[in-house]
Amino acid sequence: MQEIFKAISTYADAYKSLEKLQRRDGSMLPIGDQKTGVIGEFYARLYAASVYQDAKLVYGHPSEHAWDIKVRQQGKEDHKIQVKTVSAHSSTSRVSKIHTGWHELYLLRLDEDFLPIGFWAINVSEVSWGLSTLSSSTMPHRERFKSCSKAFRGCADRLDALLAVLLKVQIAPVV
Repeated sequence: MQEIFKAISTYADAYKSLEKLQRRDGSMLPIGDQKTGVIGEFYARLYAASVYQDAKLVYGHPSEHAWDIKVRQQGKEDHKIQVKTVSAHSSTSRVSKIHTGWHELYLLRLDEDFLPIGFWAINVSEVSWGLSTLSSSTMPHRERFKSCSKAFRGCADRLDALLAVLLKVQIAPVV
């Protein structure tokens, strides 16, 4: 019983720390209580910042379903990125509903320590389902890629690029 209470206390401390960081002005973390998603969006934002270097990146509000990160570039239409994240703690690897209104979709798979072990990207123009809501989809897995939903089979593997970005900011694990 004591082990359970200790684990809950440890989780509560980590949760409070993330909440405090999320609520700081100019935070690199989005607001939200689904911490796996918050962590995934943080990694996604770091990657997007490396791709869209001259852009301002804006997190969506938790009630915004179409996009999680908006890329704003001078003289261009906003580019909307929807991010879906699962961790090794998920037994099903199912992603939450993918709503319409995005331009690019990022899929992140995290290990038990919430570090990236999979990262894929796809543009809405590359998929037939991009203009409709997608439910009950299974996240890709690098070692068993065909085990994911067919909708994700055209996604480009971007894990190496993400890990390179994370190494630059010194948070990636040394492999």
